[in-house]
Amino acid sequence: MGNTTNKYTTFDRILTKCNVGDLLEIKYPDSTFNHWAVYIGTGYVIHVRHPWTKKEHLSVVAGNKLVRINNDKHLVMNYPPLEPNEIVSTAEDQIGIDWYNVQFYGCEMFAIRCRYGVKVNLADYYNNFDTEFDVSSKVTSLVNPVVMYGHQQHENY
Repeated sequence: MGNTTNKYTTFDRILTKCNVGDLLEIKYPDSTFNHWAVYIGTGYVIHVRHPWTKKEHLSVVAGNKLVRINNDKHLVMNYPPLEPNEIVSTAEDQIGIDWYNVQFYGCEMFAIRCRYGVKVNLADYYNNFDTEFDVSSKVTSLVNPVVMYGHQQHENY
């Protein structure tokens, strides 16, 4: 569960290195954002795909995109990871829930919440480092009312 593989590779290669509870980052080459999923074992991940939380095989989620284990990105937030069984349980409890909100409740925030047991608003976190991110997130909120109000069903989890 402490793995980090900095190099992106194919899903079949990454599966040989995954441990239950690892966070997987799937590279979207034409985007500034990547997709995140929680590895739960036997090739399966739980992730947020607009608008629901789903359990799917990594081959379906990643397709021909490159994947890496990335358990280090969020270490600067100083939260210890939960035990692997707790990570899986947290993720499984949220399957089918309408979770997605592009600004506050996306796939990366879901993965963080499962692994560390905390709700983190990455916009607030990154605003400490990048004022340009702050401006763009505020503009997105003004333009898209769904972003402002979002889906709140996951608040109890």
